[in-house]
Amino acid sequence: MAKGKEFIMIDEYKEKLYLEKLYKKNTIDLDNYFKYSGKLEIGNKFKRVTEEYTYQVRTYIKNDMSKYKLKNYRK
Repeated sequence: MAKGKEFIMIDEYKEKLYLEKLYKKNTIDLDNYFKYSGKLEIGNKFKRVTEEYTYQVRTYIKNDMSKYKLKNYRK
């Protein structure tokens, strides 16, 4: 006897819940595993964050080259 769509959906949902529990049991969430020190790893050493290492907003250089003319050296 064939199962109805509802029963198949319920079985799939139960399997999904089981797999999620199994995944949580067998994996470690490393995002919050270590204590946050507030330092950056630069090279092989940890250094405190200073102005030197913080992200700086990109500055655009407007390079207007219209005042320069190319010479034709092949003449």
